[in-house]
Amino acid sequence: MKIINPLPLIISLKSSLMAAAIIFSMLLLSACEGGSSSSSSNDEPDTGSLLIPVDGDAELLSNVKSGMNQTASVSRERFDGDVLFLDESAPIATDTSSDSSFTTTYTLEASIDEHDFVKYDGNHLFIAPSRGMDCCFIVDDIQLAVEDGVSLIPPSPEDRSIRIVATDPDTAGAEEVGSIELDDNLTVEGLYTNDSQLVSISSSGWWGSYGDSFARVSNWQGQTTALNVYDISDVSAPTTQLEIELQGGFVDSRKKGDMVYLIARHTPNIDGFVYYPSAEQAVENERLLSELAIDDVLPKVTINGVEGSLLAANDCDIANPEHSLSPAAIAYPTMTLMIAINIAEQSITHTGCYFERADGIYVSESAIYLTQVESSVTGSRTFVHRYALSENLDYLGSGVADGSLYLHGNKDFRINEHEGYLRLVTTEFTNDSSDRVDHKLSILALNPDSLTLDLVATLPNDQHPEAIGKPNEDLYGVRFFGDKLYLVTFERIDPLYVLDLSNPADPLIAGELTVTGFSDFLHPVNNELLMGLGQDEDGLVKLELFNVAGVPYSLGSMSLGKSEGAQSSYSEARYNRHAFTYQVFSESTDRFLVPAALSFFSEDTGYRQEDRLYMFELNDKNLPQMASFQSIGQIVVEGEGWQASRHRSVIHEDAVYYVNGTSVWSALWTAPNEQNGPL
Repeated sequence: MKIINPLPLIISLKSSLMAAAIIFSMLLLSACEGGSSSSSSNDEPDTGSLLIPVDGDAELLSNVKSGMNQTASVSRERFDGDVLFLDESAPIATDTSSDSSFTTTYTLEASIDEHDFVKYDGNHLFIAPSRGMDCCFIVDDIQLAVEDGVSLIPPSPEDRSIRIVATDPDTAGAEEVGSIELDDNLTVEGLYTNDSQLVSISSSGWWGSYGDSFARVSNWQGQTTALNVYDISDVSAPTTQLEIELQGGFVDSRKKGDMVYLIARHTPNIDGFVYYPSAEQAVENERLLSELAIDDVLPKVTINGVEGSLLAANDCDIANPEHSLSPAAIAYPTMTLMIAINIAEQSITHTGCYFERADGIYVSESAIYLTQVESSVTGSRTFVHRYALSENLDYLGSGVADGSLYLHGNKDFRINEHEGYLRLVTTEFTNDSSDRVDHKLSILALNPDSLTLDLVATLPNDQHPEAIGKPNEDLYGVRFFGDKLYLVTFERIDPLYVLDLSNPADPLIAGELTVTGFSDFLHPVNNELLMGLGQDEDGLVKLELFNVAGVPYSLGSMSLGKSEGAQSSYSEARYNRHAFTYQVFSESTDRFLVPAALSFFSEDTGYRQEDRLYMFELNDKNLPQMASFQSIGQIVVEGEGWQASRHRSVIHEDAVYYVNGTSVWSALWTAPNEQNGPL
């Protein structure tokens, strides 16, 4: 639905993961034992596409009422637990390596930007006081106010402004030259830059997008997502160009060119509705639902102070009950909203709506994929729905894959679109105590004519029955890179698997290597070298380089903090790709930065924590058998606890900028010990 601002203005848009990120997911598909198979589990003909538009207001209202009744009648444990299995084994990272003179946000797809609380345009650092990215990874032993695994720490009222810091790469200098005051209590989830524009995305849901909170229908009531566009032609005096606020909790976003795509979730707010009702309350619930009107259900949007409808009923897609692959349970009360905003023209071009259960999001260079898990006593399957990454967000088809797909955090590395195929790695939990998890690769062909994603192959299969991972090994690092797939599984040791996907109809395991520790962030340097960031056998952050030109082997590893006597070390880059910085520097050498928090203890000094930004070079990358890491130095910051738990960095020529919390430190590559800061 096109929305036109009644003011003489057109409108536009544009994290984390977060943040971002993304969210998680689990799914299944019709069993496939050989190299190729039909994507349907029965012989009945399909009737149209798997998703169909809602047929007007009456059908949408019926869906909401049915979904709310289902939600209210199911126990909380079952409703939430069926959908999401929290896997604390951490995500994977992405590739924004570039031969530019400066680095930008490390992203999953080369041409698709992702929101982050720090952005750099080559002249200025923009630093937002985000809290959303601090709240998405809850550790049991951190003493915080927590309810049901969700942090109850509200956004800090301090530092409520976006900092603008000018850089001087010749000297590694930095100077604050402007700021953008924030006059509301929304959490800034992330930023984008677009020529002379700065985009800020904010949310009222400061607990984060992951965990049980994502599955809980009631959590998406009463939430708002805001997008502001600022003119930063004069960084000392930014002005507001556009203000959009919509009903719906923020989930994720992407930017391609001038287009920003927001993903949000909205549950209608029905005053007095009880989710786990007594018999008497159930009667009252029925009365409330019977009185629902379409205006009570469809989300609103406010553009520069003027309120209107965000979408119409027929902008929403639902499952086709006549389709052979249709989920067993349809009708769901929470909408997953996709909003396309042209920030150059300052206009919302289209709002799409998926009105079934959604558990994860992956964005390729051409499409938005929504994933949906269906679990049963016989297993699980993952539905995948494809929408065009364009102004109109056209529906492009659906498919199904056996097993569960996890997409929260950086786990969107487990799904990848490449040359007409969608590849994904799923996990199935079993009741076999000797091997409780099975991992599977599925390859689907994109079929635009039939609006389907057709199953082409799976692995393991009859021709290649070897399992991915030893018994009881969880899946950690996953990275697709062209016609290769790298996987790391782990229980006590770390097997690295290299899969050959050059023939999509016949994938196979090309090599395997077993080393100590594990890697959960994988960065392909080129076709012959792979970098792993993870944990060694002593619990320290481990960096390892692998030769993957043939049978994989290790070229060496190092444990961060070991030589300094650290008792433990932790790196945000293992779990959040935005904390990792990589630059293609020359034909033979690359540069990269890894943040780490080190803990020390002695009887003389007691407990002490340091945050460090490690500076490395990867040398002889053009001679893969000779390639090696070289430590250049570190920027060292006294640990400041929770508020400084976010780490970002930028390389610009020989200057390195390290953002810890919202403070900035800097140094030259040639003189890493002569650091400046904090600013």
